Amino acid sequence: DVDLRMGHVQTNPWVPGEIIYCHETTGDAPQRMWTVRSDGSDHRPLYVETPDEWVTHETVSGRDEVMFNLMGHLPYLREHPTGVAVINLRTRAMKLLGQMEEDMGQGRLGGFWHCNGSPDGRWAVADTFKGNVYLIRRDTGEQVLLTTDHKMRPDHTHPIFSPDGRRVLIQSGRRSDGKSLDLMTVEVPVLP
Repeated sequence: DVDLRMGHVQTNPWVPGEIIYCHETTGDAPQRMWTVRSDGSDHRPLYVETPDEWVTHETVSGRDEVMFNLMGHLPYLREHPTGVAVINLRTRAMKLLGQMEEDMGQGRLGGFWHCNGSPDGRWAVADTFKGNVYLIRRDTGEQVLLTTDHKMRPDHTHPIFSPDGRRVLIQSGRRSDGKSLDLMTVEVPVLP
């Protein structure tokens, strides 16, 4: 029982009884990500954010980690590091994997928005405000455009890897010019 609106409730498929959830505000929460055991123990913020960070779209991406995004779509947010990040559930160590600088017009930069990790831990996948989907090589930060021009309305692409890591599932408004969404799978190329 918490005094906030819960959202994105997930269990860790590798660790029975481990739950991750967020303070859902449909905007910037003062403290977004939380973790708790199913018996109510070890209830704590997962990544303790600062007032000048906008944390969003957390997803369990491995036995001991959660992938999330530090938003960079507003100028004041770009005064600090932003992008796709991974936090270790055990040590609380955090690492940034990369950010996109996408021209949004009027001198504004967009960036990554939603993310997910491959089951083998080698790749992240992330979308941008313009509906482009990138693979990010976790060991080097190299970014590879996977697919493009998916209308980000009426919702977002929300890319997620298949259990075998060979495909990425997305929502796309490309075929209807954003009037409705289709589910699409995109093959992940064989990359070194």
